[in-house]
Formats: sequence, C-alpha cells, structure tokens
Amino acid sequence: MVAKRVVVVFKPIEAAAPRPLDGDPTLLAIAARRARARSEHAATVEHIRATLATDGLDALITDRATPEAFADADLVVSVGGDGTFLHVARALGDQPLLGVNSSPSTSLGHYCAATAESFSRQLAAALAGTLRESELVRIAVTVDGRALPFTALNDALFANVSPAGSTRYALRLGEEAELQLSSGVWIATASGSTAAISSAGGDVMAATDRRLQYLVREPCPDRVGGPRMLGGYRDGAIELVSRSDRNALFLDGDVAPWPVPLGAVARLTPAPSALRVFGYPGGGL
Repeated sequence: MVAKRVVVVFKPIEAAAPRPLDGDPTLLAIAARRARARSEHAATVEHIRATLATDGLDALITDRATPEAFADADLVVSVGGDGTFLHVARALGDQPLLGVNSSPSTSLGHYCAATAESFSRQLAAALAGTLRESELVRIAVTVDGRALPFTALNDALFANVSPAGSTRYALRLGEEAELQLSSGVWIATASGSTAAISSAGGDVMAATDRRLQYLVREPCPDRVGGPRMLGGYRDGAIELVSRSDRNALFLDGDVAPWPVPLGAVARLTPAPSALRVFGYPGGGL
C-alpha cells in the first residue's frame, strides 16, 4: 500500500499530578506510576512527531478522532493504549489502523503492534503493505431498529446504569427467550474476549472466530430455579428486551451509556464490515 496521507491520533497528555504530601506508600506508588506513564507517553508522542517529520510524510497529528479527520486517510495511527485504540476505532470505516503503545511499562496494549522503539519500522512496513493485516469483528447495535452511530470492537455490556443495581430483561436468541434478573450481560468479540468477559468467567476465543460470545453476569435464581441461558456463542443476533427504564448499553468501556428503556429491544450482531488492523498481536486472517 502506498499511503498518501497518515492521520495520527494521540491520547491527550495529562497535567502533572501533585505528589502526595503525607508519605503514604500506596499513594506514593500510585503517583510514581502515573508520573512514569505520563513521561513515557509524552516522550513517545515527541518521537512520533520527529519520525514523521524526518520521513516527510503528509501527516495530520491530532487528539480528536472524528470520521471527518479520517475521510481521506490511507493509514490511521493511534498513540496511547487500548483505550485510545478503541476510541479511534469507533470513528473508522475502511481505513487501516496501527496501534502504538505509548507507555509499555504501565499499559497492556492488547491491540497495539508498535512502541516508540519499533514505530519507524512498523510504520514503514504498514506503508509498504508488508505488515500483517487482520480483520477484526465489530459489534453492530440497534435499539428498536435504529442503528447506533458507532460499533463496538471489544465488547458491550447491557446493564443497569447504577453499578449496584439489578438488571431486568428478557434474553432472546432466535426462537428461544428467557426472562432474567442479573448484574447484566456481556457480549464480546474474539479480540475482546481476553478482557472483561474472560475475567467474568467467559472463554478466550480464537482470533479468527467471527461469532459473538455472551455471558450473563451474576444471575439471580427465581422461584423455579436459575436461568438456563447463561452463556454461549452466536453468529446471529443476540437480543435483549428491556424490563426497566434503568437499563443501558455500555460499548467498549467508558463511553457514555446508550439508554435501553422499558420495552425497548437491543439487538447485537457481528457488524458487516470488519476493522482493518495492522500487526494485531493476537493474530488474525
């Protein structure tokens, strides 16, 4: 691939946090970790700026991920961690994405193929078309037939807007349906199956699996026993019929929740278009 334009989106550099003054060792350790992450991230951003300038590429460098910014991009680069990667992925259509972990000592970087040290090499390989490209499944969501304006790459959580609140709904899988009361339902892609759904007891899926996995969190038994539909895989739709005005969908973590009011039907399916990712460490097609 001969790139004409590269768009780089970096996580904003946080203001330096004040050092705790009471000498508490736990607070000191937290402050030290935050300071290290901030320092590494700032250094990575400056290194990437210098690399792009040296290579003479037509590059837009920004901290805002918008479809308009990516409209004529041949390659998009996220600089931060998995949160930044997911934030950028939300605004992407068919453009390929290369993730850079800007603070490897403090960030997992599950989706990130590069660090500051390897950025120049990985960028050159991506532009030359020699870096492996994977197509990662995304989750398309509708609520009462209306498509949400973005997809989820990692996972979706259907739950009460209060973390301590119970979630009332009907889970519907094709012809099967069941009224349930629980702490919510996780729905994840293969690439997202190493995250929250795994911590909750779900399976880590093969990177090439195109299905969605669902898992009911902390199901509550009723008078005739517990629910039967507690988890599994679907290559078709997973539907959640809300039995409360307090329910919502949380897509890819800390995005503002999308309300799913009483009687509304949330429908989650594998999205028709995959996300193109360069050098995805988890492998792929």
